[in-house]
Amino acid sequence: MDVRLNPRSQRLIEQQLSAGRYHSPEEVVATALETLAERESTRCEEQERHQAVQDMLAFASKHHFTLGEGLRIRDLIHEDHKY
Repeated sequence: MDVRLNPRSQRLIEQQLSAGRYHSPEEVVATALETLAERESTRCEEQERHQAVQDMLAFASKHHFTLGEGLRIRDLIHEDHKY
C-alpha cells in the first residue's frame, strides 16, 4: 500500500527518526496506528461505562432505591466520572 503524507506528518516522522526513537518510517506509522487503536478501544470502554452508569441511575430512580437518610446513588459516583 502506498500512502502519501502531508508535509506536517512527514516532519513528525522525520523528527522521531532523528531522535532515534524508531528505526524506520514504517515503525513510526505502525506505532501511531497501534496508539490510535488503543485510544479508540478506550473511548468505546468509556462510552460503555457511561451507559452502565446511566442505566443504573435510571433503574434506581424508577424503583425508588434509597441508601438511607440523605444518601443517593448519584452521590456515590466519583465526582470525576462524567455522567
